[in-house]
Amino acid sequence: MQNSSYTIQKSSPSEVVIQRKTAESDIVVTLSGSWKGTDVTPRQCQWNTGIAFFNHMIQLVCRRAGLNIDAEFRCVLPETFAAHVVWEDVGMAMGACVNELLARRRQDGVEGAGGGTACIDEALSSCYMSFEGRSNCFIIVADSSAAGRELVEDAKMQDVRQFFEGFAQGARSTIHLTIGAAEDTHHLWESAFRAFGEALRVVLQPNEWRKGVIVGVKDTGD
Repeated sequence: MQNSSYTIQKSSPSEVVIQRKTAESDIVVTLSGSWKGTDVTPRQCQWNTGIAFFNHMIQLVCRRAGLNIDAEFRCVLPETFAAHVVWEDVGMAMGACVNELLARRRQDGVEGAGGGTACIDEALSSCYMSFEGRSNCFIIVADSSAAGRELVEDAKMQDVRQFFEGFAQGARSTIHLTIGAAEDTHHLWESAFRAFGEALRVVLQPNEWRKGVIVGVKDTGD
């Protein structure tokens, strides 16, 4: 990979394992799924981010996207630990995994773009993403009683946003995430991660019309 902080430990059309190591963190993300020509079954995944709410959000992505995702985070410098690094760096590693998986499946044709909408009780979110080698993340959160709070479970609201921004960087993708009004901070972000997972499921679907190309007409993810 272009960035030396990433090491591809395994890469196939059905499974990718990437390590991202910096002076702050050491992360290994495993991502696998079953599509035409692959044989992967659901299994018990491992989420060790050190943040209970984050582990739960990854669990939601697994369920909605139809993926097995493992995430192992280790802080390299405990004395300078910052939670936002966990959210952002895990997002970057996961994004890099998806980008690599798309590259491995491109010869057979894969969507490469897609959206999803999801709710939990009063909270409704929509997400659209496109993988064209352009890193952008746009998040709109409707004004509500939940949106103005600082914390959600054991995480800061601002830190949670860093996951999506990190994912866009690692995946070299554009993400548009719109989160509706919510009364509960947990519901606010859970609806967002559910929608993100639904969008990811569409992105990874086979599309024979796109054999050997990306969703954009420049036909390269660079």
